[in-house]
Amino acid sequence: MPAIGWYNGTIGKLDEMTVPMNDRAVYFGDGCYEACLAVGGRAFALERHLDRFYRSLAALSILFTMDRDALKTALDTCLAAANEPCAVLYWQVSRATAPRTHAFPEGDLMPNLLITVTPKTLLPAERTLRLITVPDVRYALCHIKTLNLIPNVLASEQARAGGADEAVFVRDGFVTEGAHTNVHVLKDGTLYTHPANERILPGVTRSILLAICERLNVPVRETAFSKGALFSADEVLITSSTLGIRRAQTVDGVPAGGGADALYRAILQAYEQIFQEDIRQ
Repeated sequence: MPAIGWYNGTIGKLDEMTVPMNDRAVYFGDGCYEACLAVGGRAFALERHLDRFYRSLAALSILFTMDRDALKTALDTCLAAANEPCAVLYWQVSRATAPRTHAFPEGDLMPNLLITVTPKTLLPAERTLRLITVPDVRYALCHIKTLNLIPNVLASEQARAGGADEAVFVRDGFVTEGAHTNVHVLKDGTLYTHPANERILPGVTRSILLAICERLNVPVRETAFSKGALFSADEVLITSSTLGIRRAQTVDGVPAGGGADALYRAILQAYEQIFQEDIRQ
């Protein structure tokens, strides 16, 4: 099946859909988004994604009046139309369609809802990742899942051009997160992860990882860790909604991780169980 697109109630093949030039997503990236995996027409961890989505809308003062049930109906409609066994379900809301002006347009604003469903091939569970580190030059609103992603785009291209899978942001000597992932380390049986503040996006899969650690009695320290910790860690873990939980094999071309295989596999098994239970509900 072809990829599916939706824009304000109109649905069709993604490559045939259009967006008005005055949509503020075009001019300013004035909006927020979410993305999750969908297997067999079921979106994984959807309620967690919706929680974060509505928090982002509130943080940007976007008056999106569609409630959760109506939005879920629209998402389900797109998944049914796509009929993909495994797909990325993406949705975004921009502030409005209005003439270009930096300040919010005046009058009654009608936010725009865009949805896409695109086929996805999952990485094998044994696939490890190659990472590079890059300076974190982003602004101080990283906790909002906005459409403004140019630093992430540039970092991702730097990783691709260098034969890596992901770029890891480093600010003032400390790891924040990846260009489109969260980054964690396992050291001596403890998980270290950056605090969920304005310097990172609090990932849905990150929250699932923390719940797994609690279940497995793995201590968690939410504290910034240094770039050097990536090289001395027993495992470097990468989490995202489309990757799930994976571990690194190299950082900046240097071998990394591989020292806590049993614990990593226990975490991976717990994640797979949560995933399967969720999509079967």
